[in-house]
Amino acid sequence: MRFNWAMAAASYATVAGLFVDIGGHVRHDVDTFFTWQHALFYSGLVLLCAIAGSEALRCRRAGTALPRGYALSVAGIFLFFIAGALDMSNHLVFGFEAGFDALLSPTHQLLAVALLLIAAGPLRAALAATPRPFRLREQMPMLVSAATILELLHMGTNPLFRSDPERAFDIVVPHELTTNAFTLSTLHFYAQGAGLVAVILQSIFTMGVVLYLVRSFKLRPGALSTLLVLGNCLIAVAFGISWSEALGVIVASAFAGAVGDLFLVKQPAIASHRGAYLCFAFAVPAIYQAAFLAWVVGFMGGTWWDPLFAIGTIFYGGLFGLLLCYLTLAREERGT
Repeated sequence: MRFNWAMAAASYATVAGLFVDIGGHVRHDVDTFFTWQHALFYSGLVLLCAIAGSEALRCRRAGTALPRGYALSVAGIFLFFIAGALDMSNHLVFGFEAGFDALLSPTHQLLAVALLLIAAGPLRAALAATPRPFRLREQMPMLVSAATILELLHMGTNPLFRSDPERAFDIVVPHELTTNAFTLSTLHFYAQGAGLVAVILQSIFTMGVVLYLVRSFKLRPGALSTLLVLGNCLIAVAFGISWSEALGVIVASAFAGAVGDLFLVKQPAIASHRGAYLCFAFAVPAIYQAAFLAWVVGFMGGTWWDPLFAIGTIFYGGLFGLLLCYLTLAREERGT
């Protein structure tokens, strides 16, 4: 249990360092590999190596193997070393990528794969345990592990994490029929479309992790609040335009998690109760979107989205959570 906690915390801290590094690149013109942000990120690898190495030595002395579920984490640590060396060489020779190139860089994708392999260790260990963790305290390492995975999914799709409903992002279209009006109308249309895609995509990612967990474990109340707050706070802080926007994401995550936890109070094995399971899958992402919009309206000067569009995004968030949930049901559970 102590090893699970250590690996979960160190993996989350490493990904936190990654977001600090990404935030530095977003806000500043970085032209060297040797920055304190990079040092913070790679120090997480040193910590992970120390934890895994000390456990391997302990197991060797005891004549046992590493705990089940961690073989891929060890492979991930070795891959991380290789990817880090390649990434440093790439930056020293070719400089730093910008925009989408930084997101799609092969060395960055290798680093992300390595982090996924490492971070999923506590979750794999929980899946391999007999019996599986039941108390909230026992489930916490795998919840932190799942939150780390969710943050990495956000990182890989960060251009579509923010839906930008704040009034500050309004694109005003003049009433006169001019060339500028056509241009602004097009920008307005695509800005709304990008916002809707962000809502849908993040609903799918979030509920993909949530539904996997509720089908694999009997989650205790408090589990989903922990998962969603930890799984959204790093990306919110790293890419938020303001602290108010970042706090809005965290508050909305807490509200959505609390609603999910209310379902778990009555139905710990909610996946076995078809009606409650479907309502749960719709409610969690819909409440998240509704709470975030309420925060924008109440504390960020309002929204440029019209009421029909705003309400529609709430429905779409819930709808895609529901559709994803329906796909997880076995054929005999789907009914007609």
